[in-house]
Amino acid sequence: MDCNFDRRGLKIDNITKVLIALRFYASGNDQRVNGDTLGYSQASVSIVVKEVSGLQAKCGKKWIRFSSNLQDTKEQFYLIGEFPGVIGAIDCTHVPIKSPGGNNAEMYRNRKGWMPLNVQIVCGPKMQIFDIVCRWPSSN
Repeated sequence: MDCNFDRRGLKIDNITKVLIALRFYASGNDQRVNGDTLGYSQASVSIVVKEVSGLQAKCGKKWIRFSSNLQDTKEQFYLIGEFPGVIGAIDCTHVPIKSPGGNNAEMYRNRKGWMPLNVQIVCGPKMQIFDIVCRWPSSN
């Protein structure tokens, strides 16, 4: 049989890139596991996550903002979970980074031995991203 079932050399479309990056951010798995799960190499996942993360950082102020109608947001969240007064949902993940070096490098090492950065994301009731905070080393 002379069939090629891998995606080697094929272009990854933008929607798939975003989905790969979101799965990586949300899963807590490393790039190899995410790649194996989705049928992409670890190297491809690394390139995609770097590209999507860079675009998020670059375009963040333009596309990421908090809702101006808080009452509507509260009502939408109430319809989802019947929990009153909610204006945002917070999720956190640890993104592996290269060692920053210097005197504070060990602040970033966790008990698993890798260097994560703690990323906090605030979302709305329709999965809108209101805010991303990425400034603290992880401690667990």
